Amino acid sequence: MKYLFFVMVSLVLLLDFTAKHVMAIDPPEDEVSMVYNLYAGGGISVRGPAVIVRKEMMGKTAIEAGARVDLVSSASIDVVTQASKYSEERKEYTLGGSHIFGETLVSASYTLSDEPDYTSDTYAFGMSHDLFDKNLTLSFRVARSWDKVGQNDDPDFGWKDFSRTLYTASLTQSFSPRWLVQFNYEVSADDGYINNPYRSALSTNNALIDEHYPDARTGQAVVFRTRYAFLEETSEGPGRLESAIQMDYRYYQDTFDVRSHTGKILYQRYLVSNWLAGAFYRYYQQDAASFYGDRLPVDQLFRARDKELSTFSDHWLGLTLKYKPRRRTWGWIENPYFKAGYSFILFKYDNFTDPRNGELYSKEANVVSASFGFNY
Repeated sequence: MKYLFFVMVSLVLLLDFTAKHVMAIDPPEDEVSMVYNLYAGGGISVRGPAVIVRKEMMGKTAIEAGARVDLVSSASIDVVTQASKYSEERKEYTLGGSHIFGETLVSASYTLSDEPDYTSDTYAFGMSHDLFDKNLTLSFRVARSWDKVGQNDDPDFGWKDFSRTLYTASLTQSFSPRWLVQFNYEVSADDGYINNPYRSALSTNNALIDEHYPDARTGQAVVFRTRYAFLEETSEGPGRLESAIQMDYRYYQDTFDVRSHTGKILYQRYLVSNWLAGAFYRYYQQDAASFYGDRLPVDQLFRARDKELSTFSDHWLGLTLKYKPRRRTWGWIENPYFKAGYSFILFKYDNFTDPRNGELYSKEANVVSASFGFNY
């Protein structure tokens, strides 16, 4: 949970936004993907490699395994104003599989995440079904995590329980070979120790007081996404894919009274046959939780000064470049590719101040990703 945002950034940089990835039921392929990510911003540095290996079996079954390591160094505003800079290592391992039954894809996975003060076990199950000659895909996924929260500098703190359940339902409609529309509905349910053991709130007289969150949180989100592909025009009619555009909108609300809007636009274009360039812009805006405050009364029951529960917005601009060599076979390696990505993110907080100077807080972040993958 602590580095969920960094993981999200990494995934966005790795995504191919071409239309072929929208429809769910595809024959599995043997594939290896390796990536190195770097996130730096707001006094936090996270870097590390990740690898995923997938193996096809009997044409309809695939198994996959993955591992990632994040090396974290933090001197964020919460750390420098309330504690000391720290460094730690986070490891994550995933094992999963899928099988195609007719027009239905069934998948399951297990993920273990471990760091000195946080452990997580996550189980996920999903189904996707194609209808009407694969022009319509219905999908459902449920994931459940059982986590343990600790505190490095306080052995008496022990381990607190936290759990999260996420339900996702999706409908994807192909209106033509070029145009796809997708609608998602998501429900999340958190339970247990939700707040951060290292962070404190500020009272109205500037004294540090303990944060206190409700022990349950339920959220809902709706996502609308559309993609359109532009094909190269030839004397014989439309040819190969030349470019693609995607537009997303997401609305979220929860029982903390947090409401957010996310808009995103992505564009990809082949520069030449083996070079694919992409660019995306994302805007995010949210309202504060009902019990958030930059300064809080001591007698308030629930209280938080987590900047991620405040009113804030961010602008996120990214570029990607993917290269597929003309030579598609290197011994047992097939269809190799190289990909690089860069993102710049600007965060602006409307009601969270820096205690050191009393000014509204803002921060910038840079994200770099490099990956190599192939079939075998």
